[in-house]
Amino acid sequence: MARADLLRVWTSLLAAVLVASLLIAAALSTGAAAREAGCRGQVVLDAGHGGSDSGAVNARYGLKEKEHTLDVARRLKTLLEADGHAVCMTRTGDETLSNNDRYAYANTTGAEILVSVHMDGSSDPAPDYTTTLFGKWRKDKELALKVFDGLTTLPAADGAETMRTRAPYSFASGVLLKSDMPATIAETVFITSDSEGRLLSDGTGARQQQIAGALRTGIEDYLAAH
Repeated sequence: MARADLLRVWTSLLAAVLVASLLIAAALSTGAAAREAGCRGQVVLDAGHGGSDSGAVNARYGLKEKEHTLDVARRLKTLLEADGHAVCMTRTGDETLSNNDRYAYANTTGAEILVSVHMDGSSDPAPDYTTTLFGKWRKDKELALKVFDGLTTLPAADGAETMRTRAPYSFASGVLLKSDMPATIAETVFITSDSEGRLLSDGTGARQQQIAGALRTGIEDYLAAH
């Protein structure tokens, strides 16, 4: 190979390496920011799913759980901070996080509680109820019950007075079991419900705000007692 040709090959290789390095650095930087590195707070909010994990999907209304859990978590953070609570979030964008990422991050924040925001799903578009999950009975159950009580104040999407409910129950999730602080998973509504789909997709954000408000009630009731 001629010297000029060899130089062009090496130049191309170096350029490719440089581009790859920049992309990796950007990805690492985004991941760190998404988990609010160094955050210290009273409450950790975990927007369920994200990235390659869309969670439950409502195909009729084009809804993905990962997008609406993040929307609700952001609104909830704003509400809690307005009331004087310091809040950290496991993700602030569309990132893929493992359960290990979530509880490991939460354990660095010194927070008093961890609330993981979810929306349930079903192949049947009719069901819609709210519930919460807890891992360890002594560590988590009281928080799960308080957050559940807040969610029961949600108006039902189908026009009934309040949401249907399922009693909080134990669930073996690493987010719950391996977090140092009391933790709960809030299955706020069924994103697959036709009634919820109409509200969540209407463009006003009113339903997401209602959900955030109900979660704030439960969280603040728990914190006030501790």
